[in-house]
Order: sequence, then structure tokens, then C-alpha cells
Amino acid sequence: MTGYRIPGPICFSSQGGSLLDGTLALTRTPLPGSMCTSLDAYTDLVLAPPTITAQTLGFLFTTCRNPIQGLGDEDYLAAANELQVEVAAIKAVAEVETSGQAFDPDGRPRILYERHYFHRLTRGKYSKKHPDISNPSAGGYGKFSAQYGKLERAFKLDAEAALKSASWGRFQIMGLNHLAAGHPTVAEFVLAMTRAESEHLKAFTAFIKSNPALLKALRDKRWAAFAAGYNGRKYKDNNYDTKLANAYGSFAQPSATATGGKP
Repeated sequence: MTGYRIPGPICFSSQGGSLLDGTLALTRTPLPGSMCTSLDAYTDLVLAPPTITAQTLGFLFTTCRNPIQGLGDEDYLAAANELQVEVAAIKAVAEVETSGQAFDPDGRPRILYERHYFHRLTRGKYSKKHPDISNPSAGGYGKFSAQYGKLERAFKLDAEAALKSASWGRFQIMGLNHLAAGHPTVAEFVLAMTRAESEHLKAFTAFIKSNPALLKALRDKRWAAFAAGYNGRKYKDNNYDTKLANAYGSFAQPSATATGGKP
């Protein structure tokens, strides 16, 4: 039967679920390797978005979600048309930022927690007791698997500052930049990141449009300038410009590159 999904305590690793068709069942029994403890909070947010606040996003640490994953050619082309850049240029940014992985194995948006952002946003209030998650110096990232643990600890201290102190999704946009990414609050931005990979692309498009210098650098494929604006002045430490150039080369066609109206 088209569109039929089996309800039950599963994380939808091989089948989709939807609140709209009534087959996204709630469960309180965790499965091995899953995070399916309760979907109540997430359900409430989806059904009543006006109630969204930073504090209500605690489901990030306790539940299994069912994000819509993947971006099609039409998604990239629409973004390229809006920005008037090459599709290959957008794909290059996605590849360098997250190697094509928008979500972690538990269905959460990929993040990188930035302790120096949290320190700045909370004016160092927690830095003495919690230097690993609040610190005037950047770094100390640790393993990818440790990021949500750090975010959760910061979230318990200051939920809004914590959400603003992580970069989110396929294009790793900082929560602090939620306005430029098209969302009035960081909570609404993060919730959008949990829903679909297409939301990641929309946020990226809005963010790039909000910064004329960054947009021009992407259009002209001036990777050093783009990396400096997108990743910070220390971009050379991680060779972001070289990685972007190489990724672009791998996606660009040798003859006619797909563009959004830009040769």
C-alpha cells in the first residue's frame, strides 16, 4: 500500500514516519542503539509551533526523530538560481562542512559545539567551573560523538546561549546566526534543522544572501575570501580554502557546469 508505514517503537532507519498520516507512534521503551525514549515533546512542537522556546527543545537529548534526509538536483538548482551561483559551488560547501552527512545516526542534525561562543554569550559566568564547555579560547572540540553531550550540559546552564553556540546541519550554520538564516529565534532555527535537510539548504541560502561580500566570493569562486567569511580568520589552519577548491573541482562539470544563471 503506497505510503503505508508500520507504527511502533522504531527510529525509522529504513522507513519513513509522519505525524500527518498518524503512523509516527510514541514510545517510552528505548531500543538498543536508539534514542526513542519519548516523542511527546517533539510532537507538541510540531503540532503547536507558536509555543517554541529554547527550553522546550530538550527533546534533542532524549528522543528519536525522523528527519527528511537528502537533497535532490532540483533543490540545489533552486538554491543556485536564487543565489546566482554554480550548483557545484553549493555542493562544495556542503561537502567540506559535513562530508555529505546532515544528520547523526540518531537522526539529530550534525553539530559542532563552540565553547568560546558560550563563554561570550554568558559573559564567562560558567567558565571557571565548566572550562570544557565555556572558555574564552576556541578549541577542545573532542570527538564528533561528544558534541551533543557538551551541548546538553551547556543547555542545562543556559538553553538559548547553548543553542546559539553550536553550528548546525549540512552547512554548519551557527545558531547565533539564526536571523540571517531566516528564523526569528534560535529555537525556531534549531527545530527547522531537525525536520529536513531541505531546511538546511534554505537556511544556507538565506545566510549567504544576507552577506553581500560572502555571496560575491561564492559567485566568483574566490575560496580564500569565502572561507575567511564563512569559517573565520583562522581558516588556513584547516585548509578550508584548499578543501573548497578541491571539492568544487570534483563537482564541476568539465564542459557546461550547472548554474543558477551564472556562466
